[in-house]
Amino acid sequence: MANPRLNLQAYQQNILDRLKSVATDQEATVSRLGVYAGGERYLISLRDISEVLPVPDILSVPLTQPWFLGMTNVRGNLYAISDLARLVGITRHAAQITAESRILLIHGDFEINAGFLVDGLAGLRNISELKALELVADVPGWTIASYEDDNNHKWEALDIGLLLNKKEFMQVAA
Repeated sequence: MANPRLNLQAYQQNILDRLKSVATDQEATVSRLGVYAGGERYLISLRDISEVLPVPDILSVPLTQPWFLGMTNVRGNLYAISDLARLVGITRHAAQITAESRILLIHGDFEINAGFLVDGLAGLRNISELKALELVADVPGWTIASYEDDNNHKWEALDIGLLLNKKEFMQVAA
């Protein structure tokens, strides 16, 4: 039983190392971090996130939106943590933190100390190897593209900047 756990840890460490060492602009342009949230698959630009962490202690804040989980301290900096699935409208999802859960810290270019809880990492995906799908008319504004992989799994590409500019995002009070 210890070997699968070690393999999973090695796999996740490999993903974290690759995120830190995205060497060229071309790789950053076509590579996306695949994540699972609320039973869905999402692709996030490597330029939109600065770090992927195991879930630290999160201090809940009373009287806030259901998607707002609370605040956490990462190396002396406070971050507001939101449940990505609930924020994008998956209301059937209740945040459950497991060993596979991760926090995606938003890149400093957005000038906001925020992070998103995801259920797990799917690894790096090259969008040039995915089949582009047509976006449907009622797709949320932060979904910028839709793809299908070789296993017929649908992936939605999220624009973190558009998600952060969502009016409700800055109004966490319930």
